[in-house]
Amino acid sequence: MSKYEPLREHLALLKDVVWAAKLEEVEEIIGSPLPKSAREHRTWWANSGGTLVHQNSWLDAGWRVERTDLMRDVIVFRRLRIGGTVVANGAARADRAAKNPQKAAERRLAKEMSAIRQPATVTLRAEWSALGEVQKTPCSKNTIPPKGGILRFAALNGDDVHTVIVATMSVHQAYRSLRMKMKGLENDTDSSVGSEVFERTEFDQKAPIECDVVKSGNAWLLTDGRGRKADLDAQSECYLVAQLLYLQELQNGRNSTLLLR
Repeated sequence: MSKYEPLREHLALLKDVVWAAKLEEVEEIIGSPLPKSAREHRTWWANSGGTLVHQNSWLDAGWRVERTDLMRDVIVFRRLRIGGTVVANGAARADRAAKNPQKAAERRLAKEMSAIRQPATVTLRAEWSALGEVQKTPCSKNTIPPKGGILRFAALNGDDVHTVIVATMSVHQAYRSLRMKMKGLENDTDSSVGSEVFERTEFDQKAPIECDVVKSGNAWLLTDGRGRKADLDAQSECYLVAQLLYLQELQNGRNSTLLLR
Protein backbone atom coordinates (compact mmCIF):
# COMPACT_ATOMS: atom_id res chain seq x y z
CA MET A 1 0.00 0.00 0.00
CA SER A 2 1.24 3.47 -0.88
CA LYS A 3 2.21 5.78 1.99
CA TYR A 4 -0.30 8.28 0.52
CA GLU A 5 -3.26 5.87 0.74
CA PRO A 6 -4.44 7.48 4.04
CA LEU A 7 -4.63 10.86 2.25
CA ARG A 8 -6.70 9.29 -0.52
CA GLU A 9 -9.09 7.81 2.03
CA HIS A 10 -9.30 11.08 3.98
CA LEU A 11 -10.27 13.05 0.87
CA ALA A 12 -12.78 10.43 -0.24
CA LEU A 13 -14.60 10.70 3.08
CA LEU A 14 -14.67 14.51 3.25
CA LYS A 15 -18.11 16.16 2.85
CA ASP A 16 -16.69 19.57 1.94
CA VAL A 17 -16.07 20.91 -1.55
CA VAL A 18 -12.87 22.77 -0.61
CA TRP A 19 -10.21 21.74 1.87
CA ALA A 20 -7.39 24.14 2.81
CA ALA A 21 -4.82 21.83 4.38
CA LYS A 22 -1.71 22.73 6.30
CA LEU A 23 1.28 20.59 5.31
CA GLU A 24 1.50 19.45 8.94
CA GLU A 25 -2.08 18.14 8.64
CA VAL A 26 -1.16 16.17 5.51
CA GLU A 27 1.88 14.71 7.29
CA GLU A 28 -0.26 13.75 10.27
CA ILE A 29 -2.74 11.99 7.98
CA ILE A 30 -0.11 9.98 6.06
CA GLY A 31 1.86 9.32 9.23
CA SER A 32 5.25 10.43 7.91
CA PRO A 33 7.06 13.59 6.75
CA LEU A 34 6.51 14.88 3.24
CA PRO A 35 9.58 14.94 0.99
CA LYS A 36 11.60 18.14 0.89
CA SER A 37 10.42 18.83 -2.67
CA ALA A 38 6.80 18.99 -1.46
CA ARG A 39 7.70 21.94 0.74
CA GLU A 40 9.86 23.73 -1.81
CA HIS A 41 8.39 23.11 -5.27
CA ARG A 42 4.83 23.79 -6.42
CA THR A 43 5.28 21.26 -9.23
CA TRP A 44 5.17 18.46 -6.65
CA TRP A 45 1.49 19.33 -6.18
CA ALA A 46 0.71 19.41 -9.90
CA ASN A 47 -2.45 17.63 -11.07
CA SER A 48 -1.22 16.80 -14.58
CA GLY A 49 -0.41 13.27 -15.58
CA GLY A 50 -1.67 11.35 -12.60
CA THR A 51 1.26 8.96 -13.00
CA LEU A 52 2.78 9.55 -9.57
CA VAL A 53 1.60 7.85 -6.40
CA HIS A 54 1.12 11.08 -4.45
CA GLN A 55 -0.90 12.63 -7.33
CA ASN A 56 -3.21 9.62 -7.39
CA SER A 57 -3.97 10.13 -3.70
CA TRP A 58 -6.14 13.14 -4.56
CA LEU A 59 -7.02 12.53 -8.24
CA ASP A 60 -8.44 9.05 -7.62
CA ALA A 61 -10.44 10.42 -4.70
CA GLY A 62 -12.09 12.94 -7.02
CA TRP A 63 -10.13 15.99 -5.92
CA ARG A 64 -7.56 18.33 -7.46
CA VAL A 65 -5.07 20.81 -6.07
CA GLU A 66 -6.52 24.25 -6.75
CA ARG A 67 -3.84 26.43 -5.17
CA THR A 68 -0.51 26.12 -3.37
CA ASP A 69 0.81 28.61 -0.84
CA LEU A 70 4.15 27.14 0.21
CA MET A 71 5.09 30.37 1.97
CA ARG A 72 2.33 29.60 4.48
CA ASP A 73 2.58 25.80 4.14
CA VAL A 74 -1.00 25.61 2.81
CA ILE A 75 -2.42 23.48 -0.01
CA VAL A 76 -5.99 24.08 -1.21
CA PHE A 77 -7.83 21.05 -2.59
CA ARG A 78 -11.16 21.26 -4.49
CA ARG A 79 -13.56 18.39 -5.12
CA LEU A 80 -14.08 17.52 -8.80
CA ARG A 81 -16.83 14.98 -8.41
CA ILE A 82 -19.02 13.41 -5.77
CA GLY A 83 -19.24 9.98 -7.32
CA GLY A 84 -16.35 7.92 -8.56
CA THR A 85 -14.27 8.31 -5.42
CA VAL A 86 -12.11 5.59 -4.04
CA VAL A 87 -14.74 4.72 -1.47
CA ALA A 88 -17.55 4.69 -4.01
CA ASN A 89 -15.67 2.67 -6.58
CA GLY A 90 -13.67 0.46 -4.24
CA ALA A 91 -15.97 -2.54 -4.60
CA ALA A 92 -16.05 -2.23 -8.40
CA ARG A 93 -12.27 -2.09 -8.62
CA ALA A 94 -11.95 -5.05 -6.28
CA ASP A 95 -14.34 -7.00 -8.49
CA ARG A 96 -12.31 -6.17 -11.62
CA ALA A 97 -9.09 -7.13 -9.86
CA ALA A 98 -10.57 -10.46 -8.82
CA LYS A 99 -11.54 -11.22 -12.43
CA ASN A 100 -8.12 -10.34 -13.84
CA PRO A 101 -5.51 -10.49 -11.04
CA GLN A 102 -2.58 -10.46 -13.48
CA LYS A 103 -3.73 -7.19 -15.08
CA ALA A 104 -4.47 -5.67 -11.68
CA ALA A 105 -0.99 -6.61 -10.45
CA GLU A 106 0.58 -5.07 -13.55
CA ARG A 107 -1.29 -1.79 -13.03
CA ARG A 108 -0.45 -1.61 -9.35
CA LEU A 109 3.22 -2.38 -9.96
CA ALA A 110 3.38 0.28 -12.69
CA LYS A 111 2.00 2.87 -10.25
CA GLU A 112 4.44 1.86 -7.51
CA MET A 113 7.37 1.95 -9.94
CA SER A 114 6.52 5.54 -10.88
CA ALA A 115 7.28 6.55 -7.30
CA ILE A 116 10.31 4.27 -6.99
CA ARG A 117 11.87 5.77 -10.12
CA GLN A 118 11.74 9.32 -8.81
CA PRO A 119 15.20 10.94 -8.51
CA ALA A 120 16.85 10.27 -5.16
CA THR A 121 19.61 12.23 -3.46
CA VAL A 122 21.78 10.54 -0.84
CA THR A 123 24.20 12.80 0.99
CA LEU A 124 26.81 12.04 3.63
CA ARG A 125 28.02 14.42 6.29
CA ALA A 126 31.00 13.08 8.23
CA GLU A 127 33.39 14.63 10.73
CA TRP A 128 36.98 13.42 10.76
CA SER A 129 38.83 13.36 14.10
CA ALA A 130 42.62 13.50 13.96
CA LEU A 131 44.47 10.68 15.73
CA GLY A 132 47.86 11.98 14.63
CA GLU A 133 51.02 10.36 13.30
CA VAL A 134 50.77 6.59 13.65
CA GLN A 135 54.33 6.04 14.94
CA LYS A 136 53.77 8.61 17.69
CA THR A 137 50.18 7.76 18.70
CA PRO A 138 49.97 4.67 20.95
CA CYS A 139 47.18 2.13 20.59
CA SER A 140 46.18 2.86 24.19
CA LYS A 141 45.07 6.40 23.34
CA ASN A 142 41.49 6.80 24.55
CA THR A 143 40.40 8.63 21.37
CA ILE A 144 40.71 5.39 19.38
CA PRO A 145 37.24 3.78 19.47
CA PRO A 146 37.04 0.02 20.03
CA LYS A 147 33.98 -0.53 17.81
CA GLY A 148 33.00 0.23 14.22
CA GLY A 149 34.20 3.27 12.31
CA ILE A 150 36.18 4.57 9.35
CA LEU A 151 39.94 5.11 9.39
CA ARG A 152 41.88 7.24 6.93
CA PHE A 153 45.63 6.72 6.66
CA ALA A 154 47.52 9.38 4.68
CA ALA A 155 51.14 9.44 3.50
CA LEU A 156 53.21 11.35 0.97
CA ASN A 157 53.92 9.79 -2.40
CA GLY A 158 56.35 12.21 -3.94
CA ASP A 159 54.61 15.59 -3.81
CA ASP A 160 51.13 14.05 -3.59
CA VAL A 161 49.14 12.67 -0.68
CA HIS A 162 47.94 9.06 -0.98
CA THR A 163 45.12 7.98 1.34
CA VAL A 164 43.68 4.65 2.43
CA ILE A 165 40.06 4.49 3.63
CA VAL A 166 39.41 1.52 5.93
CA ALA A 167 35.91 0.48 7.03
CA THR A 168 36.19 -1.77 10.06
CA MET A 169 34.09 -3.24 12.84
CA SER A 170 37.01 -2.62 15.23
CA VAL A 171 38.83 0.69 14.74
CA HIS A 172 41.26 -0.13 17.54
CA GLN A 173 42.22 -3.49 16.03
CA ALA A 174 42.73 -2.03 12.53
CA TYR A 175 44.80 0.86 13.87
CA ARG A 176 46.90 -1.45 16.02
CA SER A 177 47.51 -3.71 13.00
CA LEU A 178 49.05 -0.87 10.98
CA ARG A 179 51.07 0.45 13.91
CA MET A 180 52.51 -2.98 14.70
CA LYS A 181 53.33 -3.52 11.02
CA MET A 182 55.25 -0.25 10.94
CA LYS A 183 57.23 -1.38 13.98
CA GLY A 184 57.92 -4.77 12.38
CA LEU A 185 56.02 -6.57 15.15
CA GLU A 186 53.11 -7.96 13.13
CA ASN A 187 53.08 -11.24 11.25
CA ASP A 188 52.80 -11.00 7.45
CA THR A 189 49.27 -12.35 6.95
CA ASP A 190 46.75 -11.54 4.26
CA SER A 191 44.09 -10.96 6.93
CA SER A 192 45.86 -8.07 8.66
CA VAL A 193 45.01 -4.48 7.81
CA GLY A 194 48.62 -3.44 8.19
CA SER A 195 49.87 -5.96 5.65
CA GLU A 196 47.13 -5.12 3.14
CA VAL A 197 47.78 -1.38 3.38
CA PHE A 198 51.45 -1.79 2.45
CA GLU A 199 50.71 -4.45 -0.19
CA ARG A 200 48.19 -2.26 -2.03
CA THR A 201 49.98 1.07 -1.74
CA GLU A 202 53.44 2.55 -2.06
CA PHE A 203 53.50 3.53 1.60
CA ASP A 204 56.94 3.45 3.20
CA GLN A 205 56.82 1.71 6.59
CA LYS A 206 59.47 4.10 7.91
CA ALA A 207 57.85 7.30 6.60
CA PRO A 208 55.26 9.37 8.52
CA ILE A 209 51.65 8.19 8.20
CA GLU A 210 48.85 10.37 9.53
CA CYS A 211 45.57 8.86 10.73
CA ASP A 212 42.05 10.27 11.03
CA VAL A 213 38.87 8.53 12.17
CA VAL A 214 35.13 8.92 11.71
CA LYS A 215 33.65 7.64 14.97
CA SER A 216 30.18 6.32 15.59
CA GLY A 217 27.87 9.31 15.98
CA ASN A 218 29.97 11.53 13.69
CA ALA A 219 28.40 10.48 10.39
CA TRP A 220 24.94 11.35 9.07
CA LEU A 221 23.11 10.02 6.03
CA LEU A 222 20.61 12.36 4.37
CA THR A 223 18.07 11.06 1.84
CA ASP A 224 15.87 13.62 0.07
CA GLY A 225 16.45 16.13 2.86
CA ARG A 226 15.75 13.78 5.76
CA GLY A 227 18.76 12.75 7.82
CA ARG A 228 19.77 10.32 10.53
CA LYS A 229 22.97 9.18 12.19
CA ALA A 230 24.75 6.36 10.39
CA ASP A 231 25.15 3.16 12.39
CA LEU A 232 28.85 2.39 11.98
CA ASP A 233 28.50 -0.76 14.08
CA ALA A 234 26.33 -2.23 11.30
CA GLN A 235 28.70 -3.60 8.65
CA SER A 236 26.59 -2.72 5.60
CA GLU A 237 26.11 0.88 6.76
CA CYS A 238 29.75 1.24 7.75
CA TYR A 239 30.75 0.04 4.27
CA LEU A 240 28.34 2.52 2.63
CA VAL A 241 29.82 5.45 4.55
CA ALA A 242 33.35 4.31 3.68
CA GLN A 243 32.50 4.06 -0.01
CA LEU A 244 31.07 7.59 -0.01
CA LEU A 245 34.17 8.92 1.77
CA TYR A 246 36.37 7.07 -0.72
CA LEU A 247 34.52 8.72 -3.63
CA GLN A 248 35.07 12.09 -1.99
CA GLU A 249 38.81 11.39 -1.85
CA LEU A 250 38.81 10.64 -5.58
CA GLN A 251 36.70 13.71 -6.39
CA ASN A 252 39.20 15.82 -4.46
CA GLY A 253 41.92 14.55 -6.77
CA ARG A 254 43.69 12.32 -4.28
CA ASN A 255 45.07 8.88 -5.06
CA SER A 256 43.15 6.65 -2.67
CA THR A 257 42.59 3.00 -1.79
CA LEU A 258 39.47 1.49 -0.19
CA LEU A 259 39.60 -1.43 2.25
CA LEU A 260 36.38 -3.02 3.56
CA ARG A 261 37.20 -5.19 6.56
